[in-house]
Amino acid sequence: MDRSITLAKYIDIWLEQVAPKKLAASTLVRDKQDIRRILPALGHYKLAELNKDILRAFYDAMRSEQNWKTGGLLAEKTVEGIHSCLCGILSDAVEAGYITHNPAWRAYRKKGAPQERPVADEETVQRLITALEGQSLKYEVYFKLILATGMRRGEACGLRWSDIDWRQRALHIRRNVVKLSGQPILVKEPKTRAGVRVVYLSKELCKLLRVWQKESAWEKKQRGRGGLEEEDYLFRQPGGDPMVPSTFTFRFKKILREGNLPDNLNVHSLRHPYVKHTTKKYNSEKQKTQATKMNLIAWVFRFCTFNYSKRSWTL
Repeated sequence: MDRSITLAKYIDIWLEQVAPKKLAASTLVRDKQDIRRILPALGHYKLAELNKDILRAFYDAMRSEQNWKTGGLLAEKTVEGIHSCLCGILSDAVEAGYITHNPAWRAYRKKGAPQERPVADEETVQRLITALEGQSLKYEVYFKLILATGMRRGEACGLRWSDIDWRQRALHIRRNVVKLSGQPILVKEPKTRAGVRVVYLSKELCKLLRVWQKESAWEKKQRGRGGLEEEDYLFRQPGGDPMVPSTFTFRFKKILREGNLPDNLNVHSLRHPYVKHTTKKYNSEKQKTQATKMNLIAWVFRFCTFNYSKRSWTL
């Protein structure tokens, strides 16, 4: 075992022998982007030379680096992602016997005060639901599914009509759609083993899905693609591929602007009501209280039906 190996040389070995077997394709693409920033600054160091001081100086330097896409400085979340990538690589080096300990452990210190996750209050959720009902049916169905089931963006994009059990009002979540810049659409298993699951729908949401199914069948026929099939995606592109999460993220921001809703909300925040607040860490009592209220609103949306004519909720 060559203990004088440099980080650059080990990363070459890691990319060829370790990463392809260990990481999902989408994760490997992101790690390669991080490695492009790691190698110029740290590649010449021997693995045994790396220590917390060197790594902390590197992270500080990264905070002054330019974001290649926006032209601004790298966000703290990006720096944290670079640290996670480097920490994972060095952990594998420890396991392989190149070094005895991981110098990246506890080397990262987040800069600035922790930011609270955006949590919508009751009024904001009701305004958001109203705004969704003013969108085209495709976007209304997509966002209400996330709000009512806690699905991830990519999981909703990966739904097929065969995943719906109409009799049981059940939805089988089996796959996740990922699209990275410059890469083809990737359809894979959900993020975790627990990600393959069944969620149950309200009668009203099933009715909404039936309407969307009819509209999807009509659209496909108009394009000369034949009838709607069970293996078609709920949210599909004209050529048959699934729509990608970024399309809905862009639309969500547009909905927020048009509805004069808080612009710090994001699609991912819609699924957090289904994570019990007792298992979450909050930065303030106010945020914990808001999350508790969101649990109640989400329960109503999930298990009750909405009477559109009377604008009232019924079990």
